[in-house]
Amino acid sequence: MYPIISELLARFNDDLDTQAIVIDEDALQKGVSALRTHLPQGTWLVAADTNTWEVAGAELAANLDDAGLSWERYIVEEKPDGTAPMCTDRRIEEFEAALQSTGAAAGIAVGSGTVNDIVKLASHHQKLPMACVGTAPSMNGYTSGISAVLSDGVKTTIPCTAPKVVIADVDVMAEAPYRMICSGLGDLMSKPVSNADWQLSAWLNGTYHSAEAMEIIEAGAAMLDGVAPRLPDRDRQAVAGLTASLMLSGLAMSVAGSSSPASGGEHLISHFIDMTAIAYDKPHDFHGCQVGVGTITSGLLYEKLCALSPEDIDIDARVDDLAPWSDYEKLLKQRFGPLFDAVVKHARPAYPSPDRLRQRLTQLCDEWETLETHIGRTLRTGDSLENELRQAKCPIRFSELGVGHDRARRAIAHSKDIRNRYTILHLGWELGRLDQWADQVLVRLATREDAA
Repeated sequence: MYPIISELLARFNDDLDTQAIVIDEDALQKGVSALRTHLPQGTWLVAADTNTWEVAGAELAANLDDAGLSWERYIVEEKPDGTAPMCTDRRIEEFEAALQSTGAAAGIAVGSGTVNDIVKLASHHQKLPMACVGTAPSMNGYTSGISAVLSDGVKTTIPCTAPKVVIADVDVMAEAPYRMICSGLGDLMSKPVSNADWQLSAWLNGTYHSAEAMEIIEAGAAMLDGVAPRLPDRDRQAVAGLTASLMLSGLAMSVAGSSSPASGGEHLISHFIDMTAIAYDKPHDFHGCQVGVGTITSGLLYEKLCALSPEDIDIDARVDDLAPWSDYEKLLKQRFGPLFDAVVKHARPAYPSPDRLRQRLTQLCDEWETLETHIGRTLRTGDSLENELRQAKCPIRFSELGVGHDRARRAIAHSKDIRNRYTILHLGWELGRLDQWADQVLVRLATREDAA
């Protein structure tokens, strides 16, 4: 359906685990051929929850039977309170045990984020290939070489082998709960700011940056042209374009060897919301919906940064104000409470020494034009990001996620400590302006009159 996907799979074959992506109407039937080609012979363990089995699993199983292929069913059960399952260490261990006990030759995930992540990481641990049948265009992890796992109360990403085959039936994807479609668009809308964060880190820290991954991201972005306003009607072509763009986003992460092309400060904000939801029984939303609001937030933070000039930055004062790590560690204990032990192992390596802080801020001031000539190329304004999400009827405010003002402020001001990845949140803090910017952004989000 998308020649560009086949071309990129062939071009980056040596860098990718994924060998085939089938996005089409009737893909549940058409994809069986790809499964037969790329998965080893033997019994395949097909994992689904009760919902995803109904919408895609049963039909896939019937098609496997028609093709004479062997499979067994594995149910990813709901949590005891009846809510959707989550990808945790325990869930992964349980699926690993099932792979072993059934003597499975491969795993197949039928579902979106949680089921896919469980099967990916468990299969990776067992050194088995796997495939995925998507049921909602809700996230970009289908083709990525990472799994998002809730471990010790912290949402973290763990490298693993990506699926050999990904199947996405357009009719199934289009009939997913609309909030999940919003989640997919929200996840993709992060690219202007997550790519800016990626380039910011490469510029100021010398971290790895991949031109090839950026090329894939840009190809995926082109597939989103005109998609947003057509999504509320579940337009099949628009949903297919969204799905294809999500697949390319995951491939870009695989080529880059990390989630950096698609995950920056906006994702940290979402992860903070997830963490506090679990630890303190607070509301949360789909990952991509949270990312969409975080993206608007990060876009506005970049506007604050770009409005500065080198003359506004007193490097000596900032270095003098840097607290010793021992003092900052005490502050983290106050802020994160029961989550501290899980957070501190990420916060400690990201905390700058006085020399490192001086070096980074000096480089920022000396090479200030890079903000516009290099990093600024990928950015979009907060207003433009918000308007496109609004066209698709996606959440654009923290309140629409069930997140109150205080929790939203903490998500902006404190989430930098949950991951050792340099973003606009880290730079804002190092400039001594993140708290002020967080307040200003929240005022902007709360007071701006929304279009009807």
